[in-house]
Amino acid sequence: MKEQAGETREKYNLGVTRQKAIAALAEKEPRLVCLNSGVIYNREQNSYILPYLNRRYLVNHSSGEVRNMHGGSGVSPHLQIIFLHYLAAADGTALSGRWITFKELPGGGIYVEPYRKRAILPLTRYFGSKPEKFMEVGLSLGGEAQNFGDFSLKLRPFPRVPIVFIFWKGDEEFAPSAGILYDASASHYLPTEDYALLPGLIIWEMAEKL
Repeated sequence: MKEQAGETREKYNLGVTRQKAIAALAEKEPRLVCLNSGVIYNREQNSYILPYLNRRYLVNHSSGEVRNMHGGSGVSPHLQIIFLHYLAAADGTALSGRWITFKELPGGGIYVEPYRKRAILPLTRYFGSKPEKFMEVGLSLGGEAQNFGDFSLKLRPFPRVPIVFIFWKGDEEFAPSAGILYDASASHYLPTEDYALLPGLIIWEMAEKL
């Protein structure tokens, strides 16, 4: 019964969060949303064409409905909310080219433990011993190799949200480890709690390709 109650609360909270995100986007001027987020607006469908990794999605300006333009399965509630947050929150701030850790995001210290469980641990669990596979899958999603650690890859899940995943191979003394970096402008495009979730969604998707 407790588990069912917890699932009900989560669905309710997701529903409330989604409705708030829909309302926030609906209040925006489409021209400014496109200018600030780097997306295209389809006037006939009253929807934004939002790139996510190597796919494109239609996000309705008024209803918040999300559709995969490539067909396939539906979009998870968590990812739908992040899509809406990105479009509504983007303010057009230029990328800085300076990389920061999650703890350096506004209020990041509050979410460190959930972030570690949702992002860092899965990244190490699935790819720590085979970073070459992460690079292979990441490159197929449009990623770019970087020069951090022993292996590193920059993915751009959204037009103005680059994320760098880093691996250290480890040795006889130290186990393999991983880390994630964000552009210093990150808080101008998503709230910190979304950055606690987004990398894990990407990692999970990549792990399914193993």
